[in-house]
Amino acid sequence: MYERHNAQENRFLDSLAIFREAASFSKAENKERLLSQADVLLRSTEGLAFLYQSIPQMNESGLFEGSSWRDPEHLVPYLVGGTLLAGYPSSTMEALSELRLLAIAEQRILYPSFSAEQAFAFLEDMVVANFELAYEDFSGEAWAQYAVGELEKIRLLFVFIREHLPLEHLEPKIADAVETLSEHRPIVVSRIKRMLAVIDRHLPLEGDGHDARRLRKFVDALYRPSPNADNHATPDEYRQWLEHAGVKALKTESYQLGEQMVSTGLVSDYQLALLRFALHNKADLVPAVLGLNAHGIADYERHQAFVAILVREFIVPANKQAVYGLARVLQRNLLSRKATWHSFNRLTRVDIHPEVEERLLRGKQPEEKATPAQLLIGGALCLLGQPLGVRQGNNPSCQSARGLSMWSRHAPGKLLNLLIDAATANNVVFRYEGALIESAKTEQGPARPFDYKLDPVSIVLIPHLDRVYGEMMKRAAVKHPGDDPHVSVNPAFYGHWIQTGFLSVYNPLAGLIESYENFVRIFYAAFHPEYNGAHHMIYPVPLGIFVTDATATMLGYHAVSLLRIERAPAGDWRAYFFNPNSEGVQNWGQGIRPSVAGKGEFHGESSLPVYQFVSRIYAFHYNALRLEGKQEDVPDEVVEKVEQLARESWGRKYIWRI
Repeated sequence: MYERHNAQENRFLDSLAIFREAASFSKAENKERLLSQADVLLRSTEGLAFLYQSIPQMNESGLFEGSSWRDPEHLVPYLVGGTLLAGYPSSTMEALSELRLLAIAEQRILYPSFSAEQAFAFLEDMVVANFELAYEDFSGEAWAQYAVGELEKIRLLFVFIREHLPLEHLEPKIADAVETLSEHRPIVVSRIKRMLAVIDRHLPLEGDGHDARRLRKFVDALYRPSPNADNHATPDEYRQWLEHAGVKALKTESYQLGEQMVSTGLVSDYQLALLRFALHNKADLVPAVLGLNAHGIADYERHQAFVAILVREFIVPANKQAVYGLARVLQRNLLSRKATWHSFNRLTRVDIHPEVEERLLRGKQPEEKATPAQLLIGGALCLLGQPLGVRQGNNPSCQSARGLSMWSRHAPGKLLNLLIDAATANNVVFRYEGALIESAKTEQGPARPFDYKLDPVSIVLIPHLDRVYGEMMKRAAVKHPGDDPHVSVNPAFYGHWIQTGFLSVYNPLAGLIESYENFVRIFYAAFHPEYNGAHHMIYPVPLGIFVTDATATMLGYHAVSLLRIERAPAGDWRAYFFNPNSEGVQNWGQGIRPSVAGKGEFHGESSLPVYQFVSRIYAFHYNALRLEGKQEDVPDEVVEKVEQLARESWGRKYIWRI
């Protein structure tokens, strides 16, 4: 075995020498051969250790030049996992990049623009961002789609990195990550649950340290939400205890589990068992189990029989997170809205289209047992209860995800009717400038794999919404050449509350940034209470932003919703917005890092100081009738502060015309 492995190392060193000396016209061919040799070595513990010893020579040879991995300071921790799972050759380059970062952290490679401390911080952030992948053994059915050798390569890489980054040292960042995920209250909680499973198995949360307490709160909420739950190994055993518990004990249990769910957004198997027990035996305890306040209790009492049907027929262990969604629906008093009540009632009785059933089943974990109807109803409860918890996953579907969030908050009846159409007919219909657009009759768009790691409503609706939005954009480009298509598409797609005024700072025909000062002034005059007559927003405003990385380099365009501009508890003015592509705190460069908690945010919101947020906007809707010249009163220093941030970030890519 050793001789064979030694021969592999020798072949690699030969390929490395040839690549280093190769002429420019033959570099690509020799690089492919070198990566092929490295890929073989990455699949064994000895080979990976050898590559780590050789990484300085690989770096000096120019292996990373001309690739996405060239500059360590431009790499993004949370993108590592997806690249590793993309397969050869991307996965091999990514693995070698991580070895190079480790070598930089241990000062075996020196980079003037990237210090050892920065490399260690990157690796820590990378492990935390890909926490569940870092401890995965890849034995489950969900990994069957990947090549065994590729998965072994990933496993060995993380084993190697973890030897240099003890888990205990990551405890503060892991606690931050778990809390950040929780603050967003995502509908899909698979990531946070996998993280907590790893923590429960591998990280002893002993003592009374701050970070240990923070993590114990979430681990306990999921696995042992009360001492009585901890004393019973399974929900069935816990149910037997409930049958014999006294009234006082049941009341205490109900309040404790309800409070756990409200404070973390997580639902345990014990919580579902307790809810089912209460509905059948002690209905007056249901509000406590659901953590309801007076508003929620009133809605529950009006719709007690329907709630019992929902829990009995549609909420099972596989979709138990719907318990939290149900609680939030009751808190929002949605069942007392006639349109929502009738639509939801109808949704529980529809015949689901076979193709939709197939998609719903693809979205659940293989080991989970739930029918398509249970997945659909549970998903609808979650989205209606958590309008800001919907995310687009790895699909480029920010406009559609933004729409789901808007409709859930402001037009739940419309959302449910769209869902009924999509679930039963596998089709939805929109109107654009007098003509109907049916999703089933539009082009699919560029072929790409759909990410099924989404909530059930998104799985059902987003493919249709993406096609409709894309078709509207095509028609707008033809009917209104030279205009930004969003000016007419957004009101048609989202609804009547989208304001008719529209500004875009980017001229796509000329490729220029135009009238930026006026753009900033109008934004402040339209939305900032200090400059618009102390008026606050009523409906979300769809707007486009330039996405930037930690170096403030532009990455692309993105759709978000501005929800409100208000003073934070500390007294500063902040923009609170919904970002459908974020479950954490991102780094936009220039010290701009959106916050998700602690600065006045509601669950699911992100926030930034107003001037920082405005510096990334390129288009927005507004009400031109209410400006009344207020833009002239916006101080020059406010505009200059925003413009400097814009010019020194995404603005570097464009020519500016005043």
